[in-house]
Amino acid sequence: MKLLLFALLSALCLLRVPSVVKVAESRASWLASMFGLTALYVLGTVTPLEVIDSYLGGINVTNLLQAIFALLAIFFFNDSVRRLANVPIVRWTYYAPLLSIPIMIVSFALIKDKAPTAADFIDTRMDQLATATYSGTYMLALLFTVLRIIYMLRHKARGPYATFSAGLLVVAAACSCHITYVVLFHFSPWDAFAQAIGSWFDRLFYVGLSVTAAGWLILFLSKQLPKLRLWMIDALWLTALRIRVNADQARVSPALDLFNETLENGVYKSLIVLHNYQRGNMTMFPESVEGRISKIEAKLDAQT
Repeated sequence: MKLLLFALLSALCLLRVPSVVKVAESRASWLASMFGLTALYVLGTVTPLEVIDSYLGGINVTNLLQAIFALLAIFFFNDSVRRLANVPIVRWTYYAPLLSIPIMIVSFALIKDKAPTAADFIDTRMDQLATATYSGTYMLALLFTVLRIIYMLRHKARGPYATFSAGLLVVAAACSCHITYVVLFHFSPWDAFAQAIGSWFDRLFYVGLSVTAAGWLILFLSKQLPKLRLWMIDALWLTALRIRVNADQARVSPALDLFNETLENGVYKSLIVLHNYQRGNMTMFPESVEGRISKIEAKLDAQT
């Protein structure tokens, strides 16, 4: 399930690159994908956990980094959804989850006997108050942010948005299971019952995140596919033409425009550059090329 989530987030990162520079909502969702990928990476999804942690002292610092990166991923996803739903910032609820990070760092530092590297680092040290504080703070911050996102999406519970909410409800259930586990294990005699509840965390957490990421990807594609079908071939053709005739002073400008602009704006800018090239060099393109350019210009006019 972690590999599936890693693949979904990788796809989102790559697909969001062209719009990251121009669209604020895309920047937030791209950062969420990047932090999510980083969190999964330090968990040992790609490179073995022991190898990564050995570079950090072999004292399970990877566990702390994973928690911080996962929290930042949810924070930026929350910001992306807030922009999508046109919800104004309420500062204390917006930034409150970030306040948990220094608490997590301090409590992690207070955990005794942090070596050796282990995937069950938290479970084997849950008898320490510092571990309970560290893990509980992390889960409370995640739960708070997830519930806030669900609340923002309450009026958009259709299609991919419903997938968001369903996946996030599963994540919220996973966080609740872990919080219950921390409280019961550390503050009650029911250790076995607490561990049984806590064992549901991994099962629910990554399933919920995968469903959410899939919904996110479907939403993105549903918005972008019509534009891709309409403009992608033209944008690539015009970019190739600019490179072939050296229409730009900098060789990288056509490629940068392709990524930094929306496809329609990129097509429009390429046409301007090519017309300026023709006027500056007092030249004409072959008839077939001119015909293709005219068709693209007619398509642009039809969209306005």
